[in-house]
Amino acid sequence: IVLADNEHAITETIVGAKNVRRVSAVYAGPTSGFEIVHGLVDRIMTLTEVAPGGDYIKATQGAGGSMGEEEQFRVSRDGWTYEVKALDEDAEEIGTYFPGRAAMVTLRKPGVEEEIVLGTFGILHPNVLKNFDVSYPASVMELDLAPLL
Repeated sequence: IVLADNEHAITETIVGAKNVRRVSAVYAGPTSGFEIVHGLVDRIMTLTEVAPGGDYIKATQGAGGSMGEEEQFRVSRDGWTYEVKALDEDAEEIGTYFPGRAAMVTLRKPGVEEEIVLGTFGILHPNVLKNFDVSYPASVMELDLAPLL
């Protein structure tokens, strides 16, 4: 459960601290677990009542998925959609992930013209795994929950 914190959203102090609502997860095992982390992103978006966008549904159906069939039963807020897109090559997180194995999650909501980047997920680069002494392939996701509240 995520509760709104309008009273303490930004603290005006010398250090400039502020409350940030993020969710993050790591899967490490014999396989990278990319599909597990991707499924977690989809589940979080479903629980926050944000529907997948049209391009994302088409891409999933093209990959043999059945997401289109369940859309008629989805509970979602009007006009709120998300897309999963390949991570831009100029994104600051690009070095974190294995090349070509990362995605960003974007949000469209009523009253906001531009897409909001909620976060990223992907397979961690071998150098990152080495730096943290992780001996298994791993996938990670991080999403900013504030735009979803």
